Amino acid sequence: MSIAWHYMRDGVQTGPASADEIKNLITSGAIKADTLVWREGLASWVAVSTQADFAGVAAPAAPPPPPAPAGSADVEQNKVFAVLSYLPPLLFLVPLLAARQSKFAMYHCNQGLVLTLAAIAASIANMILDQILWHIPVIGFLMITLLNLAVFAGIIVLVVMGIINAVNGVCKPLPVIGERFTLVK
Repeated sequence: MSIAWHYMRDGVQTGPASADEIKNLITSGAIKADTLVWREGLASWVAVSTQADFAGVAAPAAPPPPPAPAGSADVEQNKVFAVLSYLPPLLFLVPLLAARQSKFAMYHCNQGLVLTLAAIAASIANMILDQILWHIPVIGFLMITLLNLAVFAGIIVLVVMGIINAVNGVCKPLPVIGERFTLVK
């Protein structure tokens, strides 16, 4: 007489079943490697993949998920400071003063500082061009309007991208300006 096996299916004890029936259930995918089985002689329920009767049929149970990255606590604790880094005009100073020990906050503080300086430089260049273009009738006014709109929209897009990166917990440089300068370490 063959050994009677019992197994758990959807939280319900099922069986008895023969070893061949269990093998067929494994092959069909109805039973996974971590499904609990029991037979007379076992002290407790065990994963089917640990039993010699099913060796070669049941794949070993999947390994547990890897531990969270070492800096994940830093990221979770300092997301607010990272987001503040992108808000104008000088909120990049908040993480610089309050979260100096955080690599995540300092990365975004640097990005926010570079973005602020780039916005100031773009605004100054824009004012100079406005003074020059103002002397060109009609076309100058249109060019000033489009230039101001483009600069403003570009800054807003970079601010939103930085905030999204900070909220998602990633250290991704902003396009055009993000990789060029490291002012805060």
